Amino acid sequence: MLSILRSERGFSVPGGMLAAAGVGALFAGSYLYSQGLIRVSVHEKRPGGEHIRLAVPAAIAPLALAFVPAKEIGKHMPAEARQHLPVVEAALNELQRLPDCTLVQVDGPGEHVRIRVLDHQMVVDVNDHQDEVHLTMPLGSLRSVMAKLGRAAEYSSGENACDRSGAWGHAGHHGSGHPDGEVL
Repeated sequence: MLSILRSERGFSVPGGMLAAAGVGALFAGSYLYSQGLIRVSVHEKRPGGEHIRLAVPAAIAPLALAFVPAKEIGKHMPAEARQHLPVVEAALNELQRLPDCTLVQVDGPGEHVRIRVLDHQMVVDVNDHQDEVHLTMPLGSLRSVMAKLGRAAEYSSGENACDRSGAWGHAGHHGSGHPDGEVL
């Protein structure tokens, strides 16, 4: 039986499968690394307050959102939010072109807020009487999420009437292309 699992060159099928899995894991890991991390840190300043730190691969946000049907997102999206999505997308496009800079800085009695672009990431730091919050998110991930929200808004407003599949794709790529999803 052992001779069945080995080729003439001495490589085994399970060994080859393990090597292929290792190469796949290496590519997946390098992709996740290249997308950066979303980092969140929240520290409640009250006695016994929580201190939460979270770091997840930024590729997770658009990936998770891809599993939510566009129809559902569009159905729950307020009209005002839908109206401002193009402005937010345009702003994110421009933010990616900026060098490292501070966009907003507010210093008041016991309150400090700073929003900046640093290494193609949006960095938000808030420190007040009750909490200290730090958020870092790659701009590329923000753009990806906003693009998907924009497609959901188009879907829900009827602008993309041919795509009733709930998928993120464009009309003609998925399903029959018929408004009711029927196959003709």
